[in-house]
Amino acid sequence: MITLLADSNSLRHPGLTAYLTASRDHVIALSDLTLIEMRKSNALSTSRNSLQMASRFTQQVYVLRRTDEILGDNVISSTHAQRLIDYEGTVEFARLCRDLQTIPEPPGLRAQMSEFERNAQLVMSRLSDEVAPLEAGLIDAANEFNQGELTQIRTGNGVTDATRRKLLDLLKETVGNFILANQEPGKKGRMLLRDALGMFAFRYSLCMLLYYMEWVRVGRTTGKKLPRRVNDVVDMQVAALATFFNGVLSSDAALQTISSRARGVLRGYGAHVGDDWSPPQPIPVAGAPSHEPSAD
Repeated sequence: MITLLADSNSLRHPGLTAYLTASRDHVIALSDLTLIEMRKSNALSTSRNSLQMASRFTQQVYVLRRTDEILGDNVISSTHAQRLIDYEGTVEFARLCRDLQTIPEPPGLRAQMSEFERNAQLVMSRLSDEVAPLEAGLIDAANEFNQGELTQIRTGNGVTDATRRKLLDLLKETVGNFILANQEPGKKGRMLLRDALGMFAFRYSLCMLLYYMEWVRVGRTTGKKLPRRVNDVVDMQVAALATFFNGVLSSDAALQTISSRARGVLRGYGAHVGDDWSPPQPIPVAGAPSHEPSAD
């Protein structure tokens, strides 16, 4: 079975139908934040439109367990990765997909979607508060590196062992802070790298580090509006979860880049990463636009 993490934009992309139609072994998985993002405004109409294609393939659409429920999981194989799927929630989601496309509208659907929207707005508000200091944090992190080291990170050329050690130290600090804030408050003692590699905290922190490196590479642009920075953080969650499976289904170039790099780094450490899968590339036709989202 080929499992790709789908971001919210790919749910409306024609390439989704092509991917799911190609084989019954092709499935997508949706994270909790992807669903939250979909439901944050006009949840009923947005979900109805976003899930129109998915509703035709409900047996090939899975929902993952909430992020807070998987923080303690150590995924070291494809079998362990399957445990990240919320099978009961997937059944409920399939029913919701069908209800959203049903005319006349089933009783209770509007109230259910209103409740989803209220919850989504609370989550996004909390996430916005957490993301607000992100730019300042990136600037502080950049101050840890001299100009030569920043050039190495930006270009990827001539990266020295000293620069790699600084990046690894930054990653360790990020992982530790994430665990203390979200996973095991008050935890003391060191966690071995081999024990952290299969955990969401490590992979999410890795993606955030790669996000930082990309931020440096493109020239440390500042002033990005808060909603876009929140979307970036949601994308990093998708990229992190996708490392447990076969990749990410998205037309977002930045998400594809970080997903691909994270998979490579994790393999370098000997961590479990799902086998890479990319959709077959059709023979290009001169002047014809591409309609396939990419998988990395």
